[in-house]
Amino acid sequence: MSGKGRSLKTRATIICLRSGKVLLVRKKGGKWNFPGGTIEDGEQPVQAAARELKEETRLNCAGLLLLCTLEVGDIVHYIFTTHCDDLTDAIADNEIAACKWVKREQLNADLLTPTAAALMSRRLPALSV
Repeated sequence: MSGKGRSLKTRATIICLRSGKVLLVRKKGGKWNFPGGTIEDGEQPVQAAARELKEETRLNCAGLLLLCTLEVGDIVHYIFTTHCDDLTDAIADNEIAACKWVKREQLNADLLTPTAAALMSRRLPALSV
């Protein structure tokens, strides 16, 4: 519970970088989002980030670094970054229908889910060009 008497959800969100591009994922019929998901009971945020990245994209990226924690709406996002080499490719898995690498300068709110667009508006250094 936050000080305002409302219950906050927690989510691990991963900004996965490769040669100036950011990895985005999309559920069937949805807009693009950053990989990530709910932090389960008893799970540390970094564990959730690694699990979600593997479940959604089949990536096993070592070196997940906590960038910051941001509250957007009723969700607290634990934002992690990681870097992949140019030979690493993401493969859509589980509920994810597609993955793509997008140049940071091509990210825009029209392309993204409302939550991802809200995170973009925070001008995170990892997403800056």
